[in-house]
Amino acid sequence: MKKMLAAAALLFAMTACCCSQKNLPLEGTTWKLTRMDSIPASAITAEEDAFTLQFNAADMLVAGRTNCNRFFGPYELKEKSLSFGDLGMTRMACPDLQYEDLFVRMLDRVNGFEIKGSDLKLLDGKQVLAEFKGAQAAAE
Repeated sequence: MKKMLAAAALLFAMTACCCSQKNLPLEGTTWKLTRMDSIPASAITAEEDAFTLQFNAADMLVAGRTNCNRFFGPYELKEKSLSFGDLGMTRMACPDLQYEDLFVRMLDRVNGFEIKGSDLKLLDGKQVLAEFKGAQAAAE
């Protein structure tokens, strides 16, 4: 009986921790790509700041980095609807530029997003295009 009560208490504690996690905000968070079907994990994890996004609410601008170049441009946000405008980009020549191209084309398809805790999913309708892990910026 004690083992059963202990197991129930443990299950309750784990559930409480899981469900009490607050969602990170889209804006003010650095989002690092964790999964995209057409980009191998080795390319995603090769550099800490590769395939990242940062949304600036004050200017309604997104900035980030592919595996090679940095980019920036406008975005539009309405509740769970998200879209990107024309992005400007540096043009360095790097190996594996095909991954950069795939990443940028994915951003063009985004029309929504979903955040659960520190996980961001960029969506095209109900289809998940890419998944990111967030790290909130330190307070200044």
